Amino acid sequence: MAKLQISQSHNCTAEEAKQRIDRLNKDLGEKYGLNSSWTSDTEAKVERTGAKGAIKVEASRILVDLDLSFAMSPLKGTIEKRIKEELERLFKA
Repeated sequence: MAKLQISQSHNCTAEEAKQRIDRLNKDLGEKYGLNSSWTSDTEAKVERTGAKGAIKVEASRILVDLDLSFAMSPLKGTIEKRIKEELERLFKA
């Protein structure tokens, strides 16, 4: 199983960061079938066939931890690149 750990800095409030993550999750849900739900005020569980993990909102950064199935492992680089691009777009300083 391949693991992805991505960090993106931000300078917004926790509530604003959560709203931006919600927009991202909605877009990814429509494009890739990603399901997400907030398990606390600062952490969302995300999953779809072949991937599961969490998105955490910290005071100055967003952390994405994903576990990819064996079948998704060859796409690790592409998935990581796209997540980084989306996070940079949403949280540009």
